[in-house]
Amino acid sequence: MNRLKFSLVVGITVTLVLVLSGCGSNANSGSAGQSNLSRDTVYEFYDAVQLDQTKQQVDAELGVTPTESTQIGNVFTYVNNDTGFGVSVMFDENGMATSKTLFYSLTKDLAFLTTKAVTKEQAESIPEGATYDEVKNILGGEGTETSVTQIPFEDNKLSYIRVWINQDGTMLQIVFLTDGTIGNVKFFN
Repeated sequence: MNRLKFSLVVGITVTLVLVLSGCGSNANSGSAGQSNLSRDTVYEFYDAVQLDQTKQQVDAELGVTPTESTQIGNVFTYVNNDTGFGVSVMFDENGMATSKTLFYSLTKDLAFLTTKAVTKEQAESIPEGATYDEVKNILGGEGTETSVTQIPFEDNKLSYIRVWINQDGTMLQIVFLTDGTIGNVKFFN
């Protein structure tokens, strides 16, 4: 992939995650203060959506009325009102799901999914072109997938975003390209 396409994909993907997830938001969360959070609770809607489903299939599967994005065309957010978690789904011109992003109100609500705290220094030590396994070895723990996107000019291969979130809400976000190597590393305070 040439650098221009790469930069475009990374820019769009990171923007989608930040805009759609409410990353760092101070908004009240349906999950805030819940002691019964589990991965299944957080990922119920995210896991239910499969790329290449039609919007009608996603609507039927999730059973809630989505909110359409006013910022990005063909993006709909489905939220479980009982938990406050959900999924934002981008559909192509044919109405097929091509991207999904975990929806959450507060970054720190996902901190329990990170097995080991991460630092900005660790983020800076990740070499260009590292794989997920290499990143896990550097950080000492697995990241949490928060987004997956089909890349049309790469034969619809998948690009992923994973995060490592500390208890204080600071977060390391990494975009993994379709070849499994890192494309972007960002530490958020």
